[in-house]
Amino acid sequence: MRLLLPIFLALMSIPAATIPKPFSVGVPVAGKPWELPLNDRVTLPMNWIPAGTFVMGSPDDETGRKSDEGPQTTVTLTRGYWMGKTEVTIGQWKAVTGMNVRDKAIKLLSDTTVYVFPGGKKATIREFMGFGKDDIDKILSHENEETPMYFVNWYEAMQFCKKLTEQERAAHRLPAGYEYTLPTEAQWEYACRAGTTGAIYGESTDAIAWYGANSYKGYTGKGLGNPSAGPHNAGSKPANQWGMQDMLGNIWEWCYDWYGASYSGSHVTDPTGPATGSYKVNRGGSFGSGVYDERSAARAQNPPNEASAWRGFRIGLCAVR
Repeated sequence: MRLLLPIFLALMSIPAATIPKPFSVGVPVAGKPWELPLNDRVTLPMNWIPAGTFVMGSPDDETGRKSDEGPQTTVTLTRGYWMGKTEVTIGQWKAVTGMNVRDKAIKLLSDTTVYVFPGGKKATIREFMGFGKDDIDKILSHENEETPMYFVNWYEAMQFCKKLTEQERAAHRLPAGYEYTLPTEAQWEYACRAGTTGAIYGESTDAIAWYGANSYKGYTGKGLGNPSAGPHNAGSKPANQWGMQDMLGNIWEWCYDWYGASYSGSHVTDPTGPATGSYKVNRGGSFGSGVYDERSAARAQNPPNEASAWRGFRIGLCAVR
């Protein structure tokens, strides 16, 4: 007992958040939430999204509607899937990649690779975004590990998912026929709506989303934009009916699909978007967006190489496409 007492006291002095959590020994089970182990202390909670049919897009009379949100299309998703309860956080990104958001932003500013952007423009990502090589402290917002990860382009988000797929396959926790990936635009909107049919899934935008009109309130990090604000801790707003948080607001989220300017207007099954394109779809709005971007049907498009402080991602565990 004397030998054990010093060890016990030492453990009692460690903050609870730093005491390692054991790996889960289970596997994802259809119909149930799944807590994905990233390392010995960090997990990524995921909710089950059941298969089903919904109407994608917005009606002509929805306030703030844009033409690319229609025509409304009936979509059937034939297989259920899991989606991250929140956007991937800085802490979760670091657990998988070993890199925090400051390291990631420095890498972006130091990248001299010349990319071809839509319209044929050739530039480094830094040049395309209008950043200077030494702008690190001008472009960083919150660095709290609970904040959604940002400065991640589409390819990097997909690489993150690929690494998780390899990790979970090696650990024998990957369900047959499934992989970690970005959700399709249809999967994203279906999970966002969670059975609702209105413009938003809650009673008011202020209640469920951090966006331009409220994100500056109580914000303690380094601010960006006008009014000065930034992303808040993931999951600090109420969930929708399926337990998903921050589906609207906080950080724009990359989707799997290439952007298309319209939907089919018919009944489609398991759509994955156009076969090719110049832009990838973003969904959900951000801390700097206007109220009409914070709607379940609202869409945005950005070059897949682009990375910004207003954009991150949420993972899915979905049937292989």
